[in-house]
Amino acid sequence: MDRVAEPARLGCPAQCRADHPWRAHHDRLLAVETDPDAVVELFETAVTWAELEYPEEATIPPARWVEFAEEHRWQDPERALRIFLVAADVALRGARPTREALVRASGDGICPTLAPAPARHLRLAE
Repeated sequence: MDRVAEPARLGCPAQCRADHPWRAHHDRLLAVETDPDAVVELFETAVTWAELEYPEEATIPPARWVEFAEEHRWQDPERALRIFLVAADVALRGARPTREALVRASGDGICPTLAPAPARHLRLAE
C-alpha cells in the first residue's frame, strides 16, 4: 500500500497542534514548497474564495495566509512568502462586500446604476 508522505512539521510553531481542525488544510499549505499540486490548490482556493463557502472550522482563511507563511520555517522563506502574498491578494481582491457596505455605497440602498438619471437640458451653441 502506497503511503502519501506528510509534510515535515519541524518548521511549525508551538500553536500548530496535531488535533486542530485546520490540520489537513495546514498540511496542504505546508506542502506548497515541495508539491506543485499544493500550489495549484492554494490558487484555486484563492480564486474561488469569494464565490464558494469554505468551512471556517477546517480552512485557514486568506487573511491569515501571510501570517502562516511568516510563522513557519521554509527551505526558501522568500519564495514561500511570495506565494502566500500573491495567493492572499488574489483571494482578498475578490472578497464579497457585506450588505452594510453595499447600502453605505449606494446611500439609500438603491443601486446607483439602477436609479433614474436626472433630467438634463442641453443648450445649442449659437
